[in-house]
Amino acid sequence: MTFYFNYLSSYINDEGKKIYNFTNPYRFNSLGQIKPEYTLSSFEFANNMSFSEEGHHRVYRSGGSEIRSKVQVFCDTFIGKLGEFAVYQYFRNNGITLTYPDLKIMGQGEWDSYDFTYKNRKIGVKTTKTNGNLLLLETKDWNKNAQYLPNLSNGNADYTDFLFVRVDTNIVSNLKRQRLYRNNNIKKEILEDEFNKSSYYFDIAHIPIFLVKHAIQQNSIIEKGSYLYKTLIDANNYYIQSGDMFFISNLINELKSTP
Repeated sequence: MTFYFNYLSSYINDEGKKIYNFTNPYRFNSLGQIKPEYTLSSFEFANNMSFSEEGHHRVYRSGGSEIRSKVQVFCDTFIGKLGEFAVYQYFRNNGITLTYPDLKIMGQGEWDSYDFTYKNRKIGVKTTKTNGNLLLLETKDWNKNAQYLPNLSNGNADYTDFLFVRVDTNIVSNLKRQRLYRNNNIKKEILEDEFNKSSYYFDIAHIPIFLVKHAIQQNSIIEKGSYLYKTLIDANNYYIQSGDMFFISNLINELKSTP
C-alpha cells in the first residue's frame, strides 16, 4: 500500500526553544453528534475516576515530569471516554455492532486493554479536541514493533488499528480561563455547567498499525521540552499527523466485507 508520511517542521526561536509546526493537518469535519446519554455516561465515569476513592488515573505521563491535577485527570478521562462513545455510536450507525464502552472504575495498578475488538481486530481509540492534529504515543510505552509495553506480560500488547477521534468540547479552555484547570478540588456544579455548554460533534480517522510501526521505526518523535506552537511537550512522543491518516469510511467498508 502506498502512503505518505509527513514530518513536522521545526526551528529554534530567539530564546533557544525548539518549536514544531504542522505540515499536514486535516480540518475537523463533523461526522455527527454524540448522543446525550453517552456524554452523560462519559461525564459520570470521568468524575468517578478522578474524584472518588475507587478511581485512579496516573497523575503523570510516561517519561513526563508534569504532575496532573485531579481536574486535569477529569478532563483527559472525560474526553477519552467521549471518543470511545463516538466510535461506538458511529460504527453502530454504519451497521457494525461493537461492545459497549467499558465504564468499570479501575483502581491503582489496573491497566486498560484494547478499547474494542471486532473480527480479530484489536482497536485503540485516542481522543483530542477539534484543533488537535497529532496522534501522540508516549515513547516509553511502545517498543519498535508497536507493542504497548504495560500490557506486554498479559497478552494485550498488540494492536491492529488506532482511531483518532476529535470532539468539540471547550471544557479545558474554559476551566483554564477560570484558573480551575490545575486544581485538585472543584465543585461538581461547575463541571456540570461546563459539560452542558458543549455540543459534542466529532470526527474520526483511521490509523492502521503499519503506519504506527513506520512512525516508531523512523523515530518520528516530538521531544520533551520542545513546543508544538505554544504548547510545551511534557514527554517524548511518537507522532502521526492527521493529514496522514485514513478515512474512517474505508475501515467501515473493510470490516463489513470481512467474513
